Amino acid sequence: MKKFDISNIIISKIHDVYSYSLPKDEEGTAVATHSVLIIKRSGSSEYKVGDKKYTADANTVLFIPAGTEYSMYVYKSGECIIAEFDCSSSNEMQACDFLTANDKDITATVKTLLHYWKLKGPAYHSKCLSELYTFITQLSTVYSYTYSLAGKYRMIHKSVKYIEANYRRIDLYTPDLAKMSGMGETYYRSIFLSVFNVAPAKYIQNYRIEKAKELLVNSSGSVDDIAIAVGFANSSYFCKVFKATVGLTPTEFAAKSRMLG
Repeated sequence: MKKFDISNIIISKIHDVYSYSLPKDEEGTAVATHSVLIIKRSGSSEYKVGDKKYTADANTVLFIPAGTEYSMYVYKSGECIIAEFDCSSSNEMQACDFLTANDKDITATVKTLLHYWKLKGPAYHSKCLSELYTFITQLSTVYSYTYSLAGKYRMIHKSVKYIEANYRRIDLYTPDLAKMSGMGETYYRSIFLSVFNVAPAKYIQNYRIEKAKELLVNSSGSVDDIAIAVGFANSSYFCKVFKATVGLTPTEFAAKSRMLG
């Protein structure tokens, strides 16, 4: 099912904006009286709506429409900001989570929204309405960018650069790269695949082969030395992978390249 476009909602009234912190392992079940945005500034909680599970944490905002029954479990205690409001939409509303990508503008807007609501100064409701719409627009913008190719690359950029700088290491594993990118292994693998059209392990293997090709042409190192230099545990496996990838053995490739060059 396509994710609900939160930017389509029309807010008629804000009921409350507040912050609190629940202890670890707190749990409960409820029905949302109003539509709600759950914005975690720290900590992590899991929400279950029907058979779907959502995580709310410092990187993910959760939207739950009015009338939705849900259960909640706190994995890690932390500050949570809640915005409750009435709204309508031209499309059927559904629970959705939205990545914030640690966007500083989003963080600033949430702080301002909470500040205006607590202060309750002149025209505070209008100011809060404006800030809430700004927040929703920012969420939609980050979501659209995140799921573009450039946005997906940004999500895994740190791990890709780590691969390029550390391809010589034998212990380059997908779970560690996923953790480095702040996401689960399955999700990381799917993002990586959509960007590079190969899984992380295959990307690492291909990168090592390209570096090996450079060394075979531009250095006098032995096949054994080159295999170790580019991160393979032994030359036997290196030669097998090289032949499967390039169509030639390392020795054949080096000889052919020197004749052509």
